Amino acid sequence: MYKIAHHLAWLNLWRRKARSLLVILMIIMSLSGLLALQGLYDGMITHLINTTIRSDSGEISLYAKEYRLDKSLDHILSHVSQVEEELSRIKEISTYSVRLEQEGLIATAHKSLGGTLKGISLENEKSFGRFDTFITKGTYSFGRKNKGALVGSALADKLHLKVGNRLIFTAQDANGEINAISFRISGIFKTGNPSLDENTVFVSMENISQFLGLTESATQIALRIKEADSIKKVQKELQILFPYADILRWDELYPLLIQMRDIMDIFNLTSYAIVFIIAALGIFGVILVSVLERIREFSIMLAIGTPYKMVRTQILLEASFLGLIGYIAGTFLGWILLIYMATAGIDLRSFKAGLELYGYSAIMYADIHFYYFFQAFFAVFFATLLSVLWPLHILKRIKPIQIIQGKML
Repeated sequence: MYKIAHHLAWLNLWRRKARSLLVILMIIMSLSGLLALQGLYDGMITHLINTTIRSDSGEISLYAKEYRLDKSLDHILSHVSQVEEELSRIKEISTYSVRLEQEGLIATAHKSLGGTLKGISLENEKSFGRFDTFITKGTYSFGRKNKGALVGSALADKLHLKVGNRLIFTAQDANGEINAISFRISGIFKTGNPSLDENTVFVSMENISQFLGLTESATQIALRIKEADSIKKVQKELQILFPYADILRWDELYPLLIQMRDIMDIFNLTSYAIVFIIAALGIFGVILVSVLERIREFSIMLAIGTPYKMVRTQILLEASFLGLIGYIAGTFLGWILLIYMATAGIDLRSFKAGLELYGYSAIMYADIHFYYFFQAFFAVFFATLLSVLWPLHILKRIKPIQIIQGKML
């Protein structure tokens, strides 16, 4: 019986080829577009998170208590070598970066702006987040005798700085004295992290320690963790080891990124709801018209003893064929689009200024996750089931003899 229903359903599906193909095409286009957009939006958020982790916070950051509320040199991490010794014993930590920063005034011969001077180790930053890949002009170095500096691209534009220009940084040292120090620009970087690109100058740890009158001190120690699943475990371990420090994960430091990811999830669910409605309405229209066109045929089948179960199975199979063909072709096309966007990216350089304002790259790359295709399958599956409920209800309540005699439904 099932084979007969299967055969009849397939033949009836192509009785009106143009109508069936139109619905299948509608599912293909909406589904492939949805998959491509979902991968692109997830890729945008992943890019922001990865950039933030690589350039600044790592998976976990250590700060002195109250430092994030009051960025004063009174709240810094001291005896850093002892801290590093403890960190080296934690096997889940792959690498770390020690940083010392101070806010002050950055000045050139023509202009001055408030900014941050941050001391780093170039080798540590290279292994920490491949910071050398962020250099757009100049070299990844501090020049001769480590007297050079790396400046953010947005800050360089504001101050009209070029490689080789000199800048002066003025700030308060650990003794409360106002001091100034000059640097020559050896490189310009662009991380995509606005907080760094717009107001940060990187210098060697030795220079800033001498300038501020500090030794064995840091304002931040950022950690890279080998496995994402062990981040919370490492955080708890560090809280026990360093009760005098704030141990914060990247998502606690940048809650806005989590909110943006949640917003994207809501947007994706809304998009799936739209595809669900489109697929349901398309299949519903085809099946309803098909049932009404063949209402006399179904009446004869029921009148001669064909079980209603077989007729119902036939209609369900027709709807399933429409949904399944649309799903397979739509996901295949969506998969091709995702692979293209994940490798070649989408060129949005015409919107470069607006995108970089929010930390996005002008070339966007998509993410690919298998759950995209599972979500799409369930959306089409439930749309198919929903679309046949009313046509089956109509078929259930007909009186075959009256239909055969030409009476109205």
